[in-house]
Amino acid sequence: MEQEWRLQTQNLNITSIKEFVFAGFPGVSKFPELIGLTFIVTYILTLLGNMFIFYVVKKQESLRTPMFIIICNLAFSDVIYSTVISPKIIQVYLFGSNTIKSQTCFIQMYFLYFAGSVDSYILLVMAVDRYVSICHPLRYPSLITNKNTHLMCLIAWIIGALSPVALVAYASGLPYCGPNVISHLYCEYGLIVKLACTETSSIKQMGTSIGSIVLIAVFVLILFSYLRIIISVLKIATTSGRMKAAYTCSTQLIVIAIYFFPRLFVYIAFTAGLSVQGEAELRVSLGILYCVLPPLVNPIIYSFRLNEIKQFVFKLLKQGKITNTGDQIKSTAGEQIKTICASKS
Repeated sequence: MEQEWRLQTQNLNITSIKEFVFAGFPGVSKFPELIGLTFIVTYILTLLGNMFIFYVVKKQESLRTPMFIIICNLAFSDVIYSTVISPKIIQVYLFGSNTIKSQTCFIQMYFLYFAGSVDSYILLVMAVDRYVSICHPLRYPSLITNKNTHLMCLIAWIIGALSPVALVAYASGLPYCGPNVISHLYCEYGLIVKLACTETSSIKQMGTSIGSIVLIAVFVLILFSYLRIIISVLKIATTSGRMKAAYTCSTQLIVIAIYFFPRLFVYIAFTAGLSVQGEAELRVSLGILYCVLPPLVNPIIYSFRLNEIKQFVFKLLKQGKITNTGDQIKSTAGEQIKTICASKS
């Protein structure tokens, strides 16, 4: 028996595949350049939007508060997330390079789940910040200091870095001898493991367990904290106080919904083994949606809904108008002086 197992292992090693092929969007073969250009524009806007958040916080000293420390950490994680996904998709549709070396695929898988896990934990830190701010406002200055916020964000990054290690280690150690086509545009754990030529039920179970912690458990904690926040908001005596608290929390809830809902749908459907018409198209579309959309729209949401950022933008625009007006006055005055001098001569 042992000799037979060794022979099978040797055969698997001989025929092991060296690269995977991305199938991309099923049924979409026309105008690949348009899809590629769309992702280029999306990626550039994502980088600019998140860099704008960093710029605002750096320039405006009053924004160096716990909330904006959390937002900056989320923005940095979003940049990593987008950078892991977008360049390869652009390669696929603009240059027809739809293959990826197996080692590179597992590296992409690690950073994909690393950034995704960090996003999840940072959103939990954000929920804790809002919970203490609204439910325990008198204790907020002592509990949620800049130092404590940095520490919580650091813990989120460390746990996020450790979360996918076991998944990627096990997935990369499996034998792959064909087929090598991934029904997606990036190296998703569940789809890669399906391609292994060995029994993988225990490894899939491990992926389900880790996914339950990173997604389900974190989402339940966030949901519980916001339920407590809603109860506290309803108890606020003044209407203006209720409106202000609700407005601030609604911004975070929009970001949380965009991040968690598509992921939870895909995770639950995959875990439960649900089958729907157009499953491949739906999985790819939702996968791209929850990887590309949050990093793109988060800076926009914060820019339009947080008064501190809006005030900074208005200040910049006002300074630009003043500068332009000053230049026009100087130019007009210069022309008038030249005219007077010319008339005297």
